[in-house]
Amino acid sequence: MQSVMENKKIVSLKDIVVDFDGDRVLDGLNLDIHDKEFVTFLGPSGCGKTTLTRLVNGLIPHYYGGKLTGQVLLDGKELKDYPLYQIGQRVGSVFQNPRTQFYNVDTTSQIVFGCENMALPVPEMRERLEETAHSLKLEKLLNRSLFALSGGEKQKIACASADAIHPDIFVLDEPSSNLDIATIEDLIGVIRHWQSEKKTVIVAEHRLYYLVPYADRILYMKHGSIVREFTGTEFQKLSPDELQGMGLRALDPFHLPPEA
Repeated sequence: MQSVMENKKIVSLKDIVVDFDGDRVLDGLNLDIHDKEFVTFLGPSGCGKTTLTRLVNGLIPHYYGGKLTGQVLLDGKELKDYPLYQIGQRVGSVFQNPRTQFYNVDTTSQIVFGCENMALPVPEMRERLEETAHSLKLEKLLNRSLFALSGGEKQKIACASADAIHPDIFVLDEPSSNLDIATIEDLIGVIRHWQSEKKTVIVAEHRLYYLVPYADRILYMKHGSIVREFTGTEFQKLSPDELQGMGLRALDPFHLPPEA
């Protein structure tokens, strides 16, 4: 069986520096992400995880300010040369707060919102809606008010909105931050579904336990750089003390550090 790392490079970051008003958030970062790979970025707050995801989905430089030097390549072409709508068809995004990506008041309209922007025919939009609702087990959430949903249900709709576009890459920025443990199980089910469809999945996270068993690579960031790289198996061998020393949470969600 061909390993993930033998697949073609789908995203490449070369000598990346991102500076916001004199604050260097990413500093000389180099990275290749391969087709069908599941990559997780970890690190203490302020290490540059979110900024890195915004490079991949084109929000930097298309939306956010700051100064970017270096190259961000999608299939070998500089991302800045793609129009933002074209990036949106290739890269599906799920943000920390799903409400920031909602443009409708009901769930069904929100799921097909991206398809409408792509000017897909109505029959195809309906087909994608049904397919997404079935594969992500969201039938009971259709035709509901977004305002009446729980935080976990809103995150499911955000995932469904990205899924219906049929992108090649999914980028998630701390998607579990407002979820309880039961809802996180649903989230990893969605990610596993995307893996089964041979999609490239990129997740920046603080919570570790639900991602580590499935990630192809785990990249530890500090001060705007990638300083260590692990496989899932290697990462699981780290002790709680080592994780704490790296500024990371325990792999056991019920683990509490001893009192000082």
